[in-house]
Amino acid sequence: MEVAVPRDVSLDDLLQDLAEESGHRLVLLDTALRVVGYSIHETEADRIRLGHVLAHSDYWPRPAIPSDGYATVPLPQLGSALFLSVADVDRPMGYLMVAPADTDPVPAVRDRLRAATAELGRQLLVRDFRQESRRTRAAELVGHLLGSNARHRTRAARSLIEEGLLGAATQYAAVAVGQDPATLNGAENTHGVSLILDFVTRSSTASVVGGAHEGVGVLVFPRPVVVERLARLLGPGLRAGIGPLVPALEDLPHSFARARAAWRAAYLGADRHPTVLTWDAAGIDGVLAMLPLETLGVGDLPTPVRRLWDTGPDEVLVETLQTYLDRGGDARATARRLSIHRSTFYYRLDRLRSVLQVDLADGAVRRELDTGLRLARLAGLSARTG
Repeated sequence: MEVAVPRDVSLDDLLQDLAEESGHRLVLLDTALRVVGYSIHETEADRIRLGHVLAHSDYWPRPAIPSDGYATVPLPQLGSALFLSVADVDRPMGYLMVAPADTDPVPAVRDRLRAATAELGRQLLVRDFRQESRRTRAAELVGHLLGSNARHRTRAARSLIEEGLLGAATQYAAVAVGQDPATLNGAENTHGVSLILDFVTRSSTASVVGGAHEGVGVLVFPRPVVVERLARLLGPGLRAGIGPLVPALEDLPHSFARARAAWRAAYLGADRHPTVLTWDAAGIDGVLAMLPLETLGVGDLPTPVRRLWDTGPDEVLVETLQTYLDRGGDARATARRLSIHRSTFYYRLDRLRSVLQVDLADGAVRRELDTGLRLARLAGLSARTG
């Protein structure tokens, strides 16, 4: 018995029609075993099983489907389920799964389901194309939103909302995502954004858009960003900065500028910061990260710090100064932290006074030294750099 499928039937309607005609509950998965759609699951037991599928399917091993196009596959905690390959011509698009705990379909019903997999494959291809088109469109609009043309920014903000790409909200936040700021590998950074968008798309109905700006990956959230969740989603080598919330989408450049600075601080100041850093938590490092640190040299450092570098001090002397500054000029606390005798510390302190030629008892001087040392750290200037 053939299944006649009108070509204008939606993917969801097609799946439900097949479920009713076959008498089985059905789940459609993509090639990564992520749930794309499912028919009505009426009973409480059905919904419990469906919930398990939604939560765990992308962790299942990929089923080995033989040439006849179907196989019965054992699933953890669910029992066995029938899987049928779904393809558009020769391009694999996913799997049609007969829900676990259903009796195996009789051959006639199984053949009907197999006959419908070609249309399911075509529908999945169209769905993927539409999703990719929407993502490309959103990335284009994000680029305009962060550009310098005010008219284009206003138009892009309106289009993101009106085209349903981003939810209307009372607050928005920008996130900058990337690897080493010195290399600005735009392709890798954009890929990192895509992986996050993939996860958000398959795990929730929340609206988030992404793109790239000046080589840095960008995410736009219509809500506050959960730091811990974002940290779990970052790919290897990636770090992220979160900008402050702004009340209107047109104001996103303000948020992104600070998100970008926080990202740079998270990467360049990895000795102090986690992989995901908010602008508020970045502190002075966020402000310093707005400088062109990649082009700074020893000659750009504050004069006392430059003297320390110009005389070729070793790391021990630099560490002593930094520890002394971190402890507010407390000699006893500094010696304790460095695990040295106080007389050894005073010897080093005399050397520092001779090199720096400043009054270390002056609080303003200590602040300048602390900022200068941090600037050197963020700029990647070794204490042995000449």
